[in-house]
Amino acid sequence: MKRILLSAFALLTSSLAFSQYWGTQNTAFTTASRGISGMEVYDANTVWAFAYDGATSTNNVQEFTKTSNGGTTWTSGAINIGDPSLTITNISGVNSTTAWVGAFDDTAGLGGVWKTTNGGTTWTLQKALTTANQSWTNFVHFFDANNGIVGGDPESGEFELYTTSDGGTTWTRVSGANVPNPLVGEYGYNSGYYAVGNNIFFYTGKGRIFKSTDKGLTWTVAFTGSTYGLTDFGGATIGGDMAWSDANKGIVFKKTYNTATPPVQTGLAIYGTTDGGTTWNSITFTGITAANSINDVTYVPGTSILVATSSAGGSWKSVDNGVTWASLDTGVQHLNVRCSDSNNCYSGGFNTSSTVGGMFKSTQNLGVSDVINKKDKTLSIYPNPTKREVNIKTDKKIKSSSIFDITGKFVLTSTSEKVDISSLPTGSYLLKTEFTDGTSSSEKVIKE
Repeated sequence: MKRILLSAFALLTSSLAFSQYWGTQNTAFTTASRGISGMEVYDANTVWAFAYDGATSTNNVQEFTKTSNGGTTWTSGAINIGDPSLTITNISGVNSTTAWVGAFDDTAGLGGVWKTTNGGTTWTLQKALTTANQSWTNFVHFFDANNGIVGGDPESGEFELYTTSDGGTTWTRVSGANVPNPLVGEYGYNSGYYAVGNNIFFYTGKGRIFKSTDKGLTWTVAFTGSTYGLTDFGGATIGGDMAWSDANKGIVFKKTYNTATPPVQTGLAIYGTTDGGTTWNSITFTGITAANSINDVTYVPGTSILVATSSAGGSWKSVDNGVTWASLDTGVQHLNVRCSDSNNCYSGGFNTSSTVGGMFKSTQNLGVSDVINKKDKTLSIYPNPTKREVNIKTDKKIKSSSIFDITGKFVLTSTSEKVDISSLPTGSYLLKTEFTDGTSSSEKVIKE
């Protein structure tokens, strides 16, 4: 039997700590202790999510919740796909009425894709994966109302991937010539994918990440985990997670666990790429540790901002691609997390009733202005404000200095003791200087 990735699962524990960054929303599940097993944030207003039983995680649940007004109201319902024993792998919605789910059998795999066009009232099978002992529906994702992809395990020697351009009415298998060959024993994971824009990625039980930049039509290998000791993204003692800002900028978390029951996270390493996976660099990071038990991470699309969450309690953000992390809250259980932009991030939680809790939404911009250490005297900058150049005064040797806008998006860089910002619009920016000793320092810059 193929293993099923359960890294996002956690049992409900008491978590009532206050957070200035997250507001609580009500997922409307009629049963208490429903946790968010997975979600897709289509835009700032449209989110679809599906549930699991936070009191007894082995109970199979087929339920969804959705919002089309940014979480002001959520509507829940049943995912009635005709077989209550099937496991929901993920959900992908594009508006208030239209969404798809993937599902499979825990033992036999197979499964398929079901679609709703009436807001979840009914679900219709669109695509079944049918080769016994080979087919396994891992995920379905729609980039818009027409273009989508189904991802499965290797079948007849090639990964079983199908694309559609008519909303799922017809599906075409992706030619094996357009997908790197699977390794011996390689398979994907349920919901083990990440999508941003027209780009989609999935990881495997051999520690690899597959990448497509054309909505699933052609694929490359963007990460080979064996190089970094990450041989299985869902391994019992070493596992991983990923997030992508765009086709080029990505991050991988390598997590080490002990053999306790349940396992305890004992190690954390982070790797980043800015060239689409051609090269990966080990990131020296501060602000989070293995003890924080990070279970999910996401990029704010198109920026350098990352948000990480822990079902053990807490959430963090980084505005510099994972180098420096700042705590957003402590003691609050967070499950998955996804963002549409720096103003709209959603994090799954647990409800206590149909009208209380279950989802968190950011209440403040997750940009750069509030994480600058104003007591940091490693460097000084002048003039500030300025219309042209910023001079950097420091006793250390500068490796590089980067400018980020208020949303955390990278703007420009310099390797000297001056940074010319004359071409930038008027406003506030973050100047982050990295030194050759591996440390860094940040200061707010105002462009006149």
